[in-house]
Amino acid sequence: MSATLGLPSRFIVNMAKGASHEYKHYSIPKRQGGTRDIYHPSRRLKGLQRWLLANVIEKWPVHEAAMAYRRRSSIFDNASRHAGSRYLLGMDFANFFPSISEEDLRAYIAERPNLFAGWSSMDIDVFCRFVCRGRVLTIGAPTSPALSNAICYDLDSQLHALCIKSDVAYSRYADDLFFSTLRQGVLVGVEKEVGAIVSHLNLPRKLTLNLNKTRHSSKRGARRVTGIVLGSDGLPHIGRKLKRTIRSLIHKYDSLDDPTRTKLAGLIAYASGFDPDFLNGLINKYGLSVIRRARTGRLPGN
Repeated sequence: MSATLGLPSRFIVNMAKGASHEYKHYSIPKRQGGTRDIYHPSRRLKGLQRWLLANVIEKWPVHEAAMAYRRRSSIFDNASRHAGSRYLLGMDFANFFPSISEEDLRAYIAERPNLFAGWSSMDIDVFCRFVCRGRVLTIGAPTSPALSNAICYDLDSQLHALCIKSDVAYSRYADDLFFSTLRQGVLVGVEKEVGAIVSHLNLPRKLTLNLNKTRHSSKRGARRVTGIVLGSDGLPHIGRKLKRTIRSLIHKYDSLDDPTRTKLAGLIAYASGFDPDFLNGLINKYGLSVIRRARTGRLPGN
């Protein structure tokens, strides 16, 4: 980083030591009540985090079941994995990003020496300080989504193996887990085994399921995966609820955190592919410049 960016090593080390103080805190309301804490990094810290994302983190392996925060992967791809099923199970992690800690990151580095050949203890310390706030991942840092995918590789591997054994399709979109099958009754057993896997997980160690958001559905009712309706015809469809969500996110775009802006860009890409008239409607309502920003997932000046 020092050599590539032309920054003195002392500057990088000193900035890393105070990185946790380089965030602006604000809260946004949750759809189902309460608020979500966002910690937005300063411009200079975000610049270094984006460099680490592009030059280090994006080179780490990610399991094929992880569908969020990846190039050429969208909520449509995630939903398509489950479109031909009859029964769907959705599960959710509580406080996903803050549950992944610097301890997890250091364990990940220690378990994969080939990925980190030549890294000194100082390199590891500086890296952890740059991507963590208060020793945990934070909603708002551009590095958090990709780090969560990498660190959840073992989780995804275990859940994938469970589902292969049970003839179940599995995907994870950030903190949302989806399981689907053609066979009745199978997902009840899968739900129990998922709970056991998560409770005994070594990396990340503090993930917990939000049991209040566990939901079973079938073709007899509405089945939704990341806002997309799974139709009885075996195809994914965009619904009015998703369109309302997109409009709502665009309306408050400048206050969104990085992961939500990335998600919105994927939503717009998916919706416009299915319904070009919807994209034209967004442009007419919000203006071309606003929609261009929303489709890139960036804030002005970034």
